[in-house]
Amino acid sequence: MLYWYYMETDFTLSVVHEDPAFLVVDKQACLPTVPLKEDPPEKITLLSLVSKQYPEVLLACGQNAWEGGVLHRLDTATSGLVVIARTQEAYHSLKHIQKADLFWKEYVALSSLHTDVPRPGFPPYPYGDPVLGGGKEIAIGSLFRRYGENRREVRPVSMDSSKQLLDKTSGTWYITKVCYSGKTESGANQFTCRLSSGFRHQVRVHMAWSGWPLDGDTVYHGKQAPNLALRAVAVRFLHPVTQEQIEIRVQ
Repeated sequence: MLYWYYMETDFTLSVVHEDPAFLVVDKQACLPTVPLKEDPPEKITLLSLVSKQYPEVLLACGQNAWEGGVLHRLDTATSGLVVIARTQEAYHSLKHIQKADLFWKEYVALSSLHTDVPRPGFPPYPYGDPVLGGGKEIAIGSLFRRYGENRREVRPVSMDSSKQLLDKTSGTWYITKVCYSGKTESGANQFTCRLSSGFRHQVRVHMAWSGWPLDGDTVYHGKQAPNLALRAVAVRFLHPVTQEQIEIRVQ
């Protein structure tokens, strides 16, 4: 396991795993993963930091050239592992692996606040309480739709929703597997969340839907906290060249 560090303003780049075909990088919270299309070139993102050390990641890209070889994004407030392709061939191979649901991400999430108060735009929650599951993994599944001012939020949509709501979704069913891990020293409830296909805010929304909004997630009515209590701690996927299964973890 290799560690490289590159400091630019307040952000430090940590490369956790280096391979000729890809990098696995530990993103800090509050750092955007990639720029938006309209962002100025000088905007600091995870991609801009990585490209200082590995400029080839800007040449491996898909539909959006400004996102380089980044295979998946984390919300700006979320910290943890991001996989970035270093070659065009690796990018296409890893994208095929993702589409085959063979690319898994694991998160650690904390929630100190339980609530069963219905939230605007959320359908009734049909799954079990992760805490009451007592360590048993619960699969939370839904479609998703954009919601609210400038469509900045996300809402789950169940299959028995009205046609009007169903037509507003992407048509893809997303699943978050949630397992209760017990209480931390601070008294917060800790959860392990796993997924393959991902949608914007997926873990945050599914946890809030289950009655356990994440600490620091004021968008979905979580407890006030300095930071969002969500970290991507592991990735598992097939190597884009050798097809060997790779699993990389951080604390």
